[in-house]
Amino acid sequence: MIYVIPALGFAQIASWGSLYYSFAVLSKPIQAELHLSQPEIFGAFTLAMLTSSLTAPRVGKAIDRFGGKRVLCMGSIAAAAALLAMAGVGNLWTVYLAWALAGLAMPMALYDPAFATLHQIDAARYRRSVSTLTLFGGFASTVFWPLTTFLSGELGWRHTLMVYAVMQLAICLPLHTFVLPRMAGRSATKAAAGASAPGVSLEIARKPFYLLACAFAAAMMVFGALSVHLLTLLQAGGLSVGQAVMVASLIGPMQVTGRVLELAFAKRLSAAKVGWISVGLLAVALTLLACSQGTIWLGIVFACCYGLSNGLLTIVRGLLPAELFPQVPVGSLLGKLARPTQLSMALAPVGFAAVASSGMAFTGRVLLLLCLALLSLGLLIWATQSRSTKRVVANTARQAEA
Repeated sequence: MIYVIPALGFAQIASWGSLYYSFAVLSKPIQAELHLSQPEIFGAFTLAMLTSSLTAPRVGKAIDRFGGKRVLCMGSIAAAAALLAMAGVGNLWTVYLAWALAGLAMPMALYDPAFATLHQIDAARYRRSVSTLTLFGGFASTVFWPLTTFLSGELGWRHTLMVYAVMQLAICLPLHTFVLPRMAGRSATKAAAGASAPGVSLEIARKPFYLLACAFAAAMMVFGALSVHLLTLLQAGGLSVGQAVMVASLIGPMQVTGRVLELAFAKRLSAAKVGWISVGLLAVALTLLACSQGTIWLGIVFACCYGLSNGLLTIVRGLLPAELFPQVPVGSLLGKLARPTQLSMALAPVGFAAVASSGMAFTGRVLLLLCLALLSLGLLIWATQSRSTKRVVANTARQAEA
């Protein structure tokens, strides 16, 4: 395990950086060279997220059947193919095809298969392993935004994507192939067998699972909207361009801070309580933003709360499902939950842009996001405290003892 987490961590930085964060930098030069409109280029990214949401459940089943190691290796190859396809685009349709390929690669290369692999290798240390892995992932934007800016300026966007494709084959694929142990695949078969225990699959399809899925979807709709529109929203609230950039730059370090704090207090708090804190911080952050009205210090406090929330929720999305449904294979569980969350993240930027273009004032836009955050918090508490959830956990505990 001593080498597994760093290997997965460096691969996650490279995969998130090349498949996800590079788009924010490369979208403008791609748009300019191919003469595309902003909705057209952002539509390609939305298509990638939609494709990811549709394929995630099947990828989750593949993880449980074949092991996370094999899926991550295939993800590196698929990511390289998608990045090469992006480098060769020449018109709108090839852009959409390339990003659809990226959407196929995402559920095989990003957090979910890495989380499932850690569970397959050592379920007893799963929580600490996930928290440590997300510390690495938190640096993806910090590394790849400036790296992509530099490479794009020196080599052009096409050669930058080629470099990232080579990175997938020369760094990520060897790390997945040679560092991850074979047991990551063998234990998947045992986990799949455990899923056949009477009543588990029936119970997960009912209220607790859907409440949890809706809670995650509502929260990720907020994060999905702000991941694209935050700078614009901060300026609409009265901050200058420089102030907005400064406030937004605090979010990444606070994500990492949140994950460090989760590691420090993991023994004292359940994953459910960490989830409540995370979504509660999101609601506090949006309340502060609604009241900011150009006040820089309120913007700074907003960024700190928002970054902490984002950092913690990434961990919760990997830990809480396994805590609530311990006898269900983690790959399938995370894959099923990924569909509504990825769908929310895909639709949120477009939906929020429509709301902004309708003329809704700054405060109204923020209050709309706050309502989603409060809805997520209510659903999350309901999902973790309902009698149905407690009955699922009790049943799986009795089956484990038997």
